[in-house]
Amino acid sequence: MTEQDLSYLRFLLARGQVISGPVLELGAGYGGVTSASLILEAGLHYEATDLTPSSGVAHVANFESGEGVETIRSAQRYGTVLVLNVLEHTFDPISVADNAVSLLREGGTLVAITPVVWPIHHYPIDCHRLLPDWYRRYASTRGLELDADLFHYVQYGPVGSFLDGDGHERLPLPAEGRKFHRMWSRGMQKIFNTYGRGMTNESHIAIGCVLRKAGNSGTDTRS
Repeated sequence: MTEQDLSYLRFLLARGQVISGPVLELGAGYGGVTSASLILEAGLHYEATDLTPSSGVAHVANFESGEGVETIRSAQRYGTVLVLNVLEHTFDPISVADNAVSLLREGGTLVAITPVVWPIHHYPIDCHRLLPDWYRRYASTRGLELDADLFHYVQYGPVGSFLDGDGHERLPLPAEGRKFHRMWSRGMQKIFNTYGRGMTNESHIAIGCVLRKAGNSGTDTRS
């Protein structure tokens, strides 16, 4: 998890009622940074799940095959399920998302972050780069609400605010908002014939989104 990912979660927590407890984070046993401290500091109950047992993992489950998910579901429903930098590492991201949504109580939210433009990073496999239309299509076919105000290119801003001259969606450009720097950088790359001179996008762009399950989430957001 990057600092930009954590900033997106802080943004959601500051909005209130977007992330509600109890909170379950998928793939949190990998040994790196998780959202645990942020969620606990917000006064919310936090639990972690992963494919294999490890320190801090409360539930062992495979969200792609579904193995172990029913055991979690029978014991608890969650106000928020966090799927952060997980879907790109699965062969079947739809099954993972479906199983995650199945653990939400009515009105609960699934928060996802996935790379759009990113170097290959095997853990243990790297299969997908999910674009905005994937999330729109997933939400519409599953009866979920995709919050447009929270649908962001992480650290850049709302997905819908990045349009080309014809009004079509585009990815954030290198040095977005710094036109002179971008022109200088591409000029230097062209002069010295460096790798990437023809690229128009950053090598690190991720999408963050909030998908809400229909129904009333209730008033207890701290448990």
